Amino acid sequence: MKKISVLIISALTLVFAFSSCCDDEDSPIPVSIKGKWNFDKMSLTVNGVTSPELDYDDNEPGCSKDYIEFAPTAVFNEGDYSGSDCLLDITTGTWYKNGNVVTITSDGVIIPFEVVSLTSTTLKVKYSEIQDGTTAIVNMTFVKA
Repeated sequence: MKKISVLIISALTLVFAFSSCCDDEDSPIPVSIKGKWNFDKMSLTVNGVTSPELDYDDNEPGCSKDYIEFAPTAVFNEGDYSGSDCLLDITTGTWYKNGNVVTITSDGVIIPFEVVSLTSTTLKVKYSEIQDGTTAIVNMTFVKA
């Protein structure tokens, strides 16, 4: 009886050992939103019509690009360069991610936005905004800094 128990345990061990193995090389490595992202392009969707995607035009000529940063400690930073001396104004807050929604809180304002796509080099998001009484969807593209 003891031999049968040992054989059964050995067989089960082999089954679990081989069934738990997987080809890790085929598993994609999840891309993280954490890090610094430069503003790149934007468009608006109003009443179902999306404007052409244009270069982000608030970057100050001759300065580094404006950016957002998702720090690993849930700190959010938005950097805005201005003037000929490229003065950097940083707005800080917090952020958290739940599924494909990232929520930023800064100066008491809560802004949830949807991550449309995320690669190691590009982040595309959208969020709602009311402009002149009309709801618009703001589509933003960022590139990894």
